[in-house]
Amino acid sequence: MDPALHALTDQYWYWSLFFFIYGLSFFLMGFGILIRSRWGSNLSLGRRLPSLAVFGLLHGATEWGYIFIPARVVAEGWQTLRGALLTGGHALLLALSYTFLLAFGLNLMVDTRNWPGWVRTLPAVFLGGWGLIFFLTFPGGGAATGPWLVSGDVTARYLLAVPGSILSALAILAQVEELARLRRRSLRFCLIGSAMALFLYTFAGGLMVPPASFFPANVLNTGLLMSLGLPAPVLRILSSVLVAYFIFRLLEVYDAEEQRYRETVREREMIWREREKIRRDLHDGVIQSIYGLALGLEHSRNLLADNPAAAADRLKVLTGQAEGIINDLRGYLAGLHLGRELPADPVAIIKEQVINLARGTELEIKWQIKGAAQGGLDSEQRDHLYHMVAEICSNIRRHARASRVRVQVDLGGEGFKVTIKDNGTGLLGTVPDHGQGLINLRQRAALAGGWLEIASSPGRGTTVTFWLPYSIGGGREGDGHSRCAGR
Repeated sequence: MDPALHALTDQYWYWSLFFFIYGLSFFLMGFGILIRSRWGSNLSLGRRLPSLAVFGLLHGATEWGYIFIPARVVAEGWQTLRGALLTGGHALLLALSYTFLLAFGLNLMVDTRNWPGWVRTLPAVFLGGWGLIFFLTFPGGGAATGPWLVSGDVTARYLLAVPGSILSALAILAQVEELARLRRRSLRFCLIGSAMALFLYTFAGGLMVPPASFFPANVLNTGLLMSLGLPAPVLRILSSVLVAYFIFRLLEVYDAEEQRYRETVREREMIWREREKIRRDLHDGVIQSIYGLALGLEHSRNLLADNPAAAADRLKVLTGQAEGIINDLRGYLAGLHLGRELPADPVAIIKEQVINLARGTELEIKWQIKGAAQGGLDSEQRDHLYHMVAEICSNIRRHARASRVRVQVDLGGEGFKVTIKDNGTGLLGTVPDHGQGLINLRQRAALAGGWLEIASSPGRGTTVTFWLPYSIGGGREGDGHSRCAGR
């Protein structure tokens, strides 16, 4: 084979492979977003991702056009209708793909930063401006058609791709606060990674343009990179793969939103059940006690005339009953919402409840605390943890007939695991999953972002194990716990 022809063939396959991988990255990204996206999302990012999907599909198709549009058609240029449609259409498709990238960034900024609504029209305005420049500079065919097409490519990147990728990166970074309430730390990593990949694409796909006759394309271009030993195709492929990878990871936002919705529904149901429980407890306990107190006062009033001493003794008893009712009411009120008053340190919450469990009993409590807390809990998590440990301690005190309780807390980097084991009678069969107390325990663990397991057997006690994550941005109070403690 002729060496020159062999070199030309190798170069053709090199560029074909580049355009194929480059286009495939964006096309798969767009296709993946379309499959997972939901226009009805309550999140700004979730609503705007379909625009990014259109960009990926169109841009991937544009890059593949460099491979699949026959060379003879490109050579025809604007001399034939077929050449004009394919050549001009390919240039328009490139500009249109960048328009959707710009629309994604601007719309997301309008949603997040309350930019004025007219900003949403800028992508169409920029596309129209590019079209005017592109068609008004048409040289009329001939040898000048090639440089004109390159100029249209460069203008599209400067006018649409560069601001589109920069705004998209900044808009994605602006979603950190909104997505923090979903309580998935991986989303923060994906947001930052997506933004950094888009910034890289700004340089590789927007600023690194083919050499042109105007500034800055005549200085900052792919030829400059080649002279520095850094092939522009390699940098573009790297940026496209990173953008596709992090956007794929970012689609986890839809799963997190769905999970958050289910948790909200469960939380509302649990609140309703707890209100019903309080209503029943008040009716069957406190109200009946007040009713009995009223009857006692009436009886004491009748005794005053005939037997003042007996009436005084009776009033002393009724005073004790009244104090008991007040204590019961305080307990109910304290349990309605504790989160804001409780410490962010989970160990402090656990210790308080376990100490209350042992107060006035002969229970032996053994502690083991490992590791150092890497974060705190938000108010909802504190509330859930308080009621979980309170329920576990209440079950031990009322039903277990235990003499010893072992409490182990393992403080990890992402969350903490708690194991509470007693040596009591245990459950008489398999652990039930329909009791209201056990249902509440599992629901609270799930709502706090963790899990809970119960193991028990007759005569061998019961072990309750649960894990909860730290809250993103949750405050730490105190200096944590960095050593094992036992007693």
